[in-house]
Amino acid sequence: MSSIMGKTLHVDLTKGKITEQAGIDEKVWKQYLGGRGLGQKLIWDHIGKPPYSTPDEAREFALSPGNRFVIMPGPLTGTPAATSGRFAVAFISPLSGTTSAAIAGARFGMLVKRAGYDAIIIDGKADKPCYLNITEEKQEILDASDLWGKTIYETDEILTAKHGEKCSVGCIGPAGERCAPIACVAHEKSSFAGRTGAGAVWGSKNLKAVVINGKQKIGIANKDEFKEINRKINALIKEKPTTGEYLQTRGTIVLMHVENMHGTLGVKNFSETGNLSYEDCQKISGEKFWNDYNWGKEACYACPIGCHRKLYINGEFLPQAEYELTWGFGANLGNLDPYVVTKAGDLCGQYGMDGISTGNILGYAMESTVKGAHDFGITWGDGEGILRVVEEIGKGEGVGAELQMGVKRCAEKYPETADYAMHIKGTELPAYDPRAMAGVDLGYATSPRGADHMKSYMVGCTTLGTQITPKELLERTVLNHDKITFTIGMQHESVFYDSAVLCLFLALTPVGVEDMAKLYSTATGIDMETRELILSEERVFNAERLWNLASGFTVDDDTVPKRFTTEQTPYGGSKGTISRIKKAKKMFYEERGWSKDGVPEPWLTKYLDLDEMRTKLGV
Repeated sequence: MSSIMGKTLHVDLTKGKITEQAGIDEKVWKQYLGGRGLGQKLIWDHIGKPPYSTPDEAREFALSPGNRFVIMPGPLTGTPAATSGRFAVAFISPLSGTTSAAIAGARFGMLVKRAGYDAIIIDGKADKPCYLNITEEKQEILDASDLWGKTIYETDEILTAKHGEKCSVGCIGPAGERCAPIACVAHEKSSFAGRTGAGAVWGSKNLKAVVINGKQKIGIANKDEFKEINRKINALIKEKPTTGEYLQTRGTIVLMHVENMHGTLGVKNFSETGNLSYEDCQKISGEKFWNDYNWGKEACYACPIGCHRKLYINGEFLPQAEYELTWGFGANLGNLDPYVVTKAGDLCGQYGMDGISTGNILGYAMESTVKGAHDFGITWGDGEGILRVVEEIGKGEGVGAELQMGVKRCAEKYPETADYAMHIKGTELPAYDPRAMAGVDLGYATSPRGADHMKSYMVGCTTLGTQITPKELLERTVLNHDKITFTIGMQHESVFYDSAVLCLFLALTPVGVEDMAKLYSTATGIDMETRELILSEERVFNAERLWNLASGFTVDDDTVPKRFTTEQTPYGGSKGTISRIKKAKKMFYEERGWSKDGVPEPWLTKYLDLDEMRTKLGV
């Protein structure tokens, strides 16, 4: 038996038709791995050549019936492999215009495979609100008119009551129904395919939800060897303090003091990075939440880490805001009220919005207001205002009607605010100031879907380190050939974790590529040598690059916001640092085998077996 199920499910919403299709060829699995890599390939092959030539046209296409949406678990999803409760969704992004893959957890991906499928491929647009109900026995398109307008929590509860507690519900909220570019898809109310607008794509298709359940066994090709390597990986997770203790006890916001100490925590829309005292940071730290508000913890399927928390705060049971949201609605906005931070994250969950983008948008609005560029009616530290505006964004009302479109579009409407719009390729920046960490700025700039710390996890390596990180690379501000090489290596490692699909927190452990190749091989029965795995990682990253080039992105889009190249970090542990993105990018292109214009050289695409794709795209 193999962990690959051998079937895909195709849903044509326009025709109202669902068909089972044959499995994907083994060669394609080996070349594109699964999840992120294979999910996007199913889109690229379907579209052929992009029917647009600029990023703005791509953003418009993303909300048309022609945009395919792929729910794609990986070959390790649902197996006993540590952290295998992850899966990918792939689509053309309405926020960035790039090819995109978002990762989520809970039990959803595992149940897709237990229903018998390696992928659920969704095309077209329904003529009225609908949802999918998929099990081993039946696959159906059902009316969702009575669900339209309901929040994530309401929708999940209604569908779970209807289809049984053992099912898993993925759904969108009001933000997705309106096709807000920052809308996400929620799974079991707790895990989100969050970045770059997956929820907006569902909304554009009149797709409210997918309910999934199944009982099929997920096979393992070589059980004894798989068990042996998985036991080793679990031991390494426990051995590393970050994954074996800190994330398990305090959740992801254990990072608050760490990043603040290093001077990498963005403060007030990155205008005052480093200007947060230990005492103020403590008010929204992992230790504060753990000691005063912790009520329980949750974990994705097969995860020994369990970083999700449940809180009891101000008389309410609320999900704990993750690190990114605690930054986004906390330090980023000059707000140190733990309830406001938590409640703002909860509102994002209810309305179905990417919390990173939403927090970043509020920082943009506040700085624009304070600096006199444009009055959005909200200023630093305004806790009541934060909750009001988050809800307005969720409802598309008041000032939220504009802000829901993201900082790029807002800054285009109000050019005087452009210096305060912290985005790359239209995707809002996460919590980490790229001036303070050489390699992080490069990872942001060259990420295939815009500002994204998860597509090159240099943040974790430079501030937390791993047991395989060379000591000299922990010098955060050093920019040299080794730092470039390591950044590329982390981009490739992210491809594997996003495609297999496993949690990226494994990058914080000494688990090596040899271990990953063995885990892949023993689960699937596909012979994957270490060198072949590295080649596949590089292939996926370069294929993403080719697609984005064909979509009209250029070397000029591989950059960071102006602030990071013209203003030094003003305070704290990284005071006086600045991004050297031009120098880093030149070194990166050379090391990658790309031209000075950021285009993969012909010899490279031939080596990666991407010539056919390159010719089809006309790059």
